[in-house]
Amino acid sequence: MAKGMPGADSSTLVTSVIDGKNLVDLAKDLFRPQAPVVWGRYFTSATTSGAVEYRHLKENQLLRDNNIRVLPIARQTKRVNGSAADGSADATANAEDLIQTFGADYLATQGGQVVMFLDVEGAPSLSVGYYQGWAGTLVTHSKNFSNGKVTILPCVYGTRFDDATWQAVVNAVRQPGVEFHGAWIARWRVRGCGELLDFDEGLVRPNVFPASFKVLLWQYGDDCHGPGGFDLDETNPAIDLQQDLLSKCVLPPETPMS
Repeated sequence: MAKGMPGADSSTLVTSVIDGKNLVDLAKDLFRPQAPVVWGRYFTSATTSGAVEYRHLKENQLLRDNNIRVLPIARQTKRVNGSAADGSADATANAEDLIQTFGADYLATQGGQVVMFLDVEGAPSLSVGYYQGWAGTLVTHSKNFSNGKVTILPCVYGTRFDDATWQAVVNAVRQPGVEFHGAWIARWRVRGCGELLDFDEGLVRPNVFPASFKVLLWQYGDDCHGPGGFDLDETNPAIDLQQDLLSKCVLPPETPMS
């Protein structure tokens, strides 16, 4: 077995300080000499407040200076068992948030395709209708809202044993026009801080997935440096890292700290 590249995600700003260091520096200390290649942060809507949401004026520069790409997460966790209309409404807000945060022109310079992971925590599990509405609208509205410059590609984050969620994805993509660009699987092997583990596809991959479905990332640990810290992620060494993931995450633009 092989190891992938390190990643992290947090529900607070990467500039947050613990024991005198920001989260990025703490992650670099853990994964030394390799900094995380991606950092997961949340995008709900352009009007959502609070530190859980990505704050580009505060976070862009620190991530850019360390060549860490933003891994966008759509956060409406308690609604993911809703209807297609619910999914469509949420996708509209998610897409506009991401595009307004970075700008359509800037995203176009990075290739114009960006992955977004729908956050599913298993309570509730994802419904077929919600995913169909969310995935379809995410693609079409991102194109329309950006005047064709940006396409946001639907992906899903969820726990390894949430078979209901993964089966909903499988069933949804059987319908014409419903896309799925990869999974980010949570199956924790580390509590707190711990180094990268060997990537075991059999340990991580959901039972219901067909061979064509890609697992892009594994969240193998949580709460490094406590609840205000970050979770531990690892890219799948079997994927084409640049093509399948990094080229579709966002290296933030130069942004003077606010």
